Amino acid sequence: CPKPLHHYLLNCPYPKSSRQTLASMSLTCEISGESLTNTTEEIVVTPSGHTCIKRLLLAKLSENGGMDPFEQMQERPLSEDHLITLSKKASIPPPRVHATSLPNLLQQMQKEYDALVLELFDTRKALEDTRQELSQALYQNDAAVRVVARLSMERDAARQELEKWNSSVAPGAAAAAQTEAVEEPSKKRRRTETPSEPLQNDIPSDDLQDMVDAWGTLQPQRKPMLKKAAAAAPTSEDLAGYVVGDKKALHKTTCKGLTAMAKSDNVLVTAGKDKQVIAYSLSENVVLQSFNFGSIPTCVDIFQSSLVAAANKNGRIILYSLEDGSTVAELQTKTPIVNLCIHPTGKHLCVATKAGKIIIYALQDQKLHPVSEFSGDEAMEYTCGALHPDGLIYAAGTTTGKVHMWDFKNKLLASVLEEGEEDPVEAIVFSNNGYHVATSHASAAVRFWDLRKQKNNCYTESRQVPVGFSIYTCIR
Repeated sequence: CPKPLHHYLLNCPYPKSSRQTLASMSLTCEISGESLTNTTEEIVVTPSGHTCIKRLLLAKLSENGGMDPFEQMQERPLSEDHLITLSKKASIPPPRVHATSLPNLLQQMQKEYDALVLELFDTRKALEDTRQELSQALYQNDAAVRVVARLSMERDAARQELEKWNSSVAPGAAAAAQTEAVEEPSKKRRRTETPSEPLQNDIPSDDLQDMVDAWGTLQPQRKPMLKKAAAAAPTSEDLAGYVVGDKKALHKTTCKGLTAMAKSDNVLVTAGKDKQVIAYSLSENVVLQSFNFGSIPTCVDIFQSSLVAAANKNGRIILYSLEDGSTVAELQTKTPIVNLCIHPTGKHLCVATKAGKIIIYALQDQKLHPVSEFSGDEAMEYTCGALHPDGLIYAAGTTTGKVHMWDFKNKLLASVLEEGEEDPVEAIVFSNNGYHVATSHASAAVRFWDLRKQKNNCYTESRQVPVGFSIYTCIR
């Protein structure tokens, strides 16, 4: 009967110091000769004191009929029950540098306490807002019930008066009055019931002239701006050394997540899942305005640090004033919106809808009026969009991977950028010089297009699907 392993360890001929030295040495498999320090396989020890990988030892035992392969005569039987498994201790990571002293521990505890108190404050504030919204909703519901009851009473009274009048008036006169009312409807009523329809694939001359004037102002400023930006452009080494400088929690911590961002000069506008649209000053590091959208906004834009626009997938559009925080205009459409951009004129709003249409709204008398509607002959579903820096070209991405380039000046679909693959477009952005456009797709692919040659110049893939990004072009 083979003796247990502790018998050999206790009767080891080497002194105690030598046994500690042997224990601290790195083990190697006595069958294959490979190191057992970093192996992931199971390590065993035989009763004769030999260390090896269990898988290789069992293979040897199956070959020689269950005899100990380490014995010269191979007369000692050996089975899997005689093997002793060695366990590897998991390495203990060293303590973090900032947690090695008492002041650092106190500072870390203070930060965690502050974060906990801030989260508790935000939670209580959110609870109070929810209570106010609930009370307001109950009040509105009660008022609506009262209005419906009053209108029902007035309707019943009007029906009774009409029945009395019909019984008192002669049948001939009543029929003549009814015929005259049907044949000659009021022009004022006709104008009220018939809304103004936007032009199809056309733009009114006054609105188009405003867009062309804005293009004439912005186009000459492009080259000087690019030369100035090229001188201050970072190199690849500078970009490789970028680190996270600071983090700001602008939205509620109880409902985390951003859905859209836009930047103009030193103002950053973010839309969050907490139904808020926040304007943040990058130079002063303060929140300028906070707007309650009422639902989760999916796209935002800002114009010259004065006008903020937001929309959601339900077709709701709201324009805010950044100066006083008031609502400039509000519109509820019937089509889901995938992108909106404020035109450089500051008087128009370009909207891309999921139904494959580009709608231009004009801001007049604090109301948004649809003036133009662009759509192709082929039925297409849009997923995103972007406006050219000069304001005369609009790019719309589709579910089939195509990019439609609409020319507002010539009032037509100028070109279609496609690669031949049905890869839905997730985001589009123009370069600051207006010559290039980048598109991200559902397959995590990013393509760079040259608008002058209308071809794909570069192709790359990211680890995750980018839903928003920007490109920077400079002259070197």
